[in-house]
Amino acid sequence: MAGGIYINGYLGSVNITFDPVNRCSIYNNTAGAGQDIVAHSINNDLSIPLEMFTVANPSSFYAAPFRASGNEFELLIDAQAFHHQEINHDLYVSPEGDDANDGLSPTTALKTIRTAVYRVASDSSNPKTVHILPGTYSRTTNQQVFPIPLKSWVSVRGAGIEDTQVVGEMDPFYANVQYNPLNVFTSFYQNNASLEDLSITSAGSDNSCAIWGHKEESLHLRNLRMYELSPDLFAVINITRASNILWDNILIENITTDEKGLLFTDGYITGTIRNSVFRNAASTYTSNQVWAKPLIWVALGENVTIENTIFTNLSMADDDAGAISFGSMSNPSGVQLYNLRNCLFSDINCNVRGVFIAGHEYPEMHFTNCTFSGHTGNGEALMVNGNVTISNCIFYNNRSREIAINPMDGLIATTLTLNNNLIRNGYSDIWQWPNSTVNYSDTNITGNPLFLGGDDTNDPLYYSLSAASPCINGGTPDTDGLGLLPYDLAGNWRIWDGRIDMGCYEYGSEPWVAIDDPVVPELPALKISAYPNPFTVFTNIKVILPSNLGNDKARATNASIDIYNIKGQRVKNIPLDPGKADEQFSYWDGRDEAGRQCSSGVYILNLKVNGIGALSKKVTFIR
Repeated sequence: MAGGIYINGYLGSVNITFDPVNRCSIYNNTAGAGQDIVAHSINNDLSIPLEMFTVANPSSFYAAPFRASGNEFELLIDAQAFHHQEINHDLYVSPEGDDANDGLSPTTALKTIRTAVYRVASDSSNPKTVHILPGTYSRTTNQQVFPIPLKSWVSVRGAGIEDTQVVGEMDPFYANVQYNPLNVFTSFYQNNASLEDLSITSAGSDNSCAIWGHKEESLHLRNLRMYELSPDLFAVINITRASNILWDNILIENITTDEKGLLFTDGYITGTIRNSVFRNAASTYTSNQVWAKPLIWVALGENVTIENTIFTNLSMADDDAGAISFGSMSNPSGVQLYNLRNCLFSDINCNVRGVFIAGHEYPEMHFTNCTFSGHTGNGEALMVNGNVTISNCIFYNNRSREIAINPMDGLIATTLTLNNNLIRNGYSDIWQWPNSTVNYSDTNITGNPLFLGGDDTNDPLYYSLSAASPCINGGTPDTDGLGLLPYDLAGNWRIWDGRIDMGCYEYGSEPWVAIDDPVVPELPALKISAYPNPFTVFTNIKVILPSNLGNDKARATNASIDIYNIKGQRVKNIPLDPGKADEQFSYWDGRDEAGRQCSSGVYILNLKVNGIGALSKKVTFIR
């Protein structure tokens, strides 16, 4: 923290004066937080006259005052000269680049990610992207410097989780410093910073963290894989506080720890986590005196949604520790609202509760179409408190109870409402605290959900429904107000055959595609085909458009192919020649509009004629 100067007033008042005549210079420093100056808990605005500073009008990326609580004060920097001017342009980084380049194009790319973030200019009206080209980025391979700080209104974007890999490595000078963690990426007091489309791991460190953040606003994480790190002092993602987050398609896997785990917040988060997977993690810590830290230990702010997310194959060695803990902030200023939708909590092995979600001041919680199954150990699968509604969920575990009400020292009464759920042994599987209320509808059922099963319980589709499942069409008849995404956990239509199922998977459903086009007027001889299908490199696309001559039916004046993934997101548009009658050919190489390789899966080729969807063709891309 603080590459140039660190001012700490935490233990009392700070009396520091920068000479306005014989001025100091502070510039071109690097740190994980506050590149040049950090002032902690100063009790007044601080005047800093300098001969030279790094940039004019510095943001908190360069000079950051912060307090644990109370009013923030300002660092009033008055410099006579500046080291450099930030570059008002997207920048590119390549494993074969050179930091002497301008970074303005892939052919003149920079070499280190940190340098690109440091140089780029960005603000709310002019956000920028640092493009990380395919390859491996590490200290050993191409002199990367860690940690890599994120910057407000800058997206650090790789070419895809299979194509861009960042391998964190400790500076050898600090390798033997006790309690010195390796942070691969950091973000300190930044707004709308984002990290996307890459993988993060570490080498040569037994104390590594993928992303460390402190008091972030709108931190966006998308399409990231974090694996085989060694969290200790910090978790894989370790956040002090973050408001209005959007974490989409996050994968954290293959983690072993005896301290912090996959997620930890020392503060709170608000916002949304969706389409993510947390799997294959084990805590090895044991103690006869204190309990181990949960693998996921998150404080929730006033509004949090977790949807279409998988938590699976998580284990705790300690006999007095749960695996997942979501707790609320103390003394919230408003209503705490927590929504968990279309989530799978499976194969969680711990001696006490598997999932703990609790809050102060009577939080409101909604669990909708979640599946809790495959848990082992004592205690319950889920413990909650507040005003809790559980609908369309499945609870089927080898535990003493399925659901328990958290007593919260007897201070917060709980109302638990259950509708259209499968609970293994029904009402008897609910542990009720005195003065709490349980509204148990006769739409709940008991017994075996009859999952599809298979050879591997770690395969999430193991917990999809078989044709004989009593959960099919067993959900609430009216889904208005549930806030569900239109697709289930497998990316298929969330409601199929007229009524929603229980659990996170919809039986017999087909891939969901967001195509809202009206029906096309009749066009003769209209066809689309693709071969090979499935494909690994490219698929040839053949389209037959009608002739614009000699018929009295609709004429093709424009035509194109939109390619959608199973979530309904358009990834590519291929224009066609509407004046070319009969056959014409194109191809798709599995890449999106930005040239990034798409992930394996089912895609829809949607032929549009005159701006209206006419025909669709499914193709399967296998990488």
